[in-house]
Amino acid sequence: MTNWTVTTLRIGELYLQHGGSLMRDPVHVWLVRGEVAGKSVRILVDSGMADIPTVLARLRVSGVGGGHASLTAVLATEGLTPQDIDYVICTHLHFDHADNLDLFPDSCVVVQRAELMAAVDPVPSQRIFYWKSTINNLMGRKRPAQLRLVDGDTDFLPGIRLLSVPSHTEGMQVVVVTTEKGRVALVSDLGDHYRYWFPADPRAAAHPLRSLSDAFLTGNIRSESERTWQAAMRRVLDNTDIVVPAHDFRIPVHMPEQWFAIPDSTDGDLAHVPPVENEI
Repeated sequence: MTNWTVTTLRIGELYLQHGGSLMRDPVHVWLVRGEVAGKSVRILVDSGMADIPTVLARLRVSGVGGGHASLTAVLATEGLTPQDIDYVICTHLHFDHADNLDLFPDSCVVVQRAELMAAVDPVPSQRIFYWKSTINNLMGRKRPAQLRLVDGDTDFLPGIRLLSVPSHTEGMQVVVVTTEKGRVALVSDLGDHYRYWFPADPRAAAHPLRSLSDAFLTGNIRSESERTWQAAMRRVLDNTDIVVPAHDFRIPVHMPEQWFAIPDSTDGDLAHVPPVENEI
């Protein structure tokens, strides 16, 4: 079986109002590299957010980075251009995970069919998160070379499994990548910080919740019930070795070289640390 590597690429931050203060939300994409049948394969998991001026104009949310320039720059640090990407796997189609698809006209975008339908007709509370530019890009792609719609759990490539986990969105999917050390789940917004996965552990959460020692925290933005979401998180943990949340500052950068289920401590969680100007 192909042993893949995963590299975390941070393309920006969103500055969100949270409890009367500013919360920093890092925005990541993941570069997955391996070899299938003697051929190098490069996969980008999620394509990130638009540039901050666009986000600010549409949502009144500020931040840093994002857009074509940031995504192209982080790919260049790995010696790649957008043209080198074979597949873009979208965990879901919200604006901070599935913008910039126009950078990859010849790549094959992989998304759950249910997620595309959700983007076209979302639950009312998520209308602002699905952008028409993303939908139009997908609709304009030729199938199957430029767009692959999958239905449910899918063995996409040897060592790459897609788990269907309706929760945050109706067509949410988690990408499970097999490396030489084990299976890493790129869990996106199923639980976008370690505290959601390990809410009773002081290494993961600044304010551990003992009542959740056998459960998870679930997010406020959801299409499904809390019970469905809890079951999805349990299924992911039961079928993988480590999880990598989408918006936590402490996630490993190079896997399998860096490998941990939970960070050593809450040190390095910069969510409420004032940002440094022009720093990503």
